Amino acid sequence: MVSSVFRISHLILAAISSIFLLIAAATGVILAIDVATEKATYPYKVQNFDDITLAQSLSVLRKVYPEITGISIDKNRFVTLEGFDEEGNSIKAIIDPNNGEILGEPFQKSEFINQVTTLHRSLFLHDTGRFMVGIVSFLFLLITVSGIILIIKRQKGIRHFFSKINKDYLPQYLHVVLGRLLLIPVLLISLTGSYLFMKRFKLIPEQKNIETSYQIQSPEEKKDIEEFPVFKNILLSNIERIEFPFDTNDSQDVFILRLKDRELEINQFSGEITKEVRYPYSVLLANLSLDLHTGRANIWLALILGITSFGIIIFNDYPYLYLNSFL
Repeated sequence: MVSSVFRISHLILAAISSIFLLIAAATGVILAIDVATEKATYPYKVQNFDDITLAQSLSVLRKVYPEITGISIDKNRFVTLEGFDEEGNSIKAIIDPNNGEILGEPFQKSEFINQVTTLHRSLFLHDTGRFMVGIVSFLFLLITVSGIILIIKRQKGIRHFFSKINKDYLPQYLHVVLGRLLLIPVLLISLTGSYLFMKRFKLIPEQKNIETSYQIQSPEEKKDIEEFPVFKNILLSNIERIEFPFDTNDSQDVFILRLKDRELEINQFSGEITKEVRYPYSVLLANLSLDLHTGRANIWLALILGITSFGIIIFNDYPYLYLNSFL
């Protein structure tokens, strides 16, 4: 009786969300391939990236570019510099942080990929579509959980979860095999998608940033920024963006350093931290969920997510083609 309830629930959930899951899975395959291709095609990441401090890089970059307005580091670990060269020409380019060499121009996603992304996220229906996709993500999580329970019951216990499967019915057999092979990435996709949905629509408690201001003495002389302790202790790999002061003679105009877990305001004369804003755990978890859901931080994860999305397309036929056997 309990087993029948889970079977029927699993089928109903799959049938209700099948069309939306098919769209999400098909677009997911395309987006995963795009992420993997981007990482493999554009060789803009330097080999020693994980060992370079901000101070080391700035000491070189300031000699090449007299005026720097900002430096950004994306999920591919490509370093984009904005500023002006010695001739006063505006520069916005991906550079080698070791020597300032221009490696390429910042690239934009193609219109096709932008359209696929919009379809994946909102079905071209803006917030209404995002809400619908979010609900489907949650239903997919329930489908995944109920599917795990059904496999456990089919295998007569969790200890036999990965034991040999009886080939009593080929379509069902293939469904169970794929379910076991893709269990972890499917669970990852559904769980992160559900969390991002709940975070966006504030279905989970909001947490505020933790702000701390520091009183510092006015420096008598201006230090070289390469000597700032905070710059010497922070690696480029931990930075998302640094914004430079607009007025280099105004002590109230500060560096803004955005890290993965916090934001710092730094006095441009002394190098001391004047303000620290720590992001709450909910924001950090949302960023992690986005990384895991999209595979944007790792090429292998992107490929696994692409394969899993293709597997979800295969799963999607099951409720209709094998209704009788499932019940």
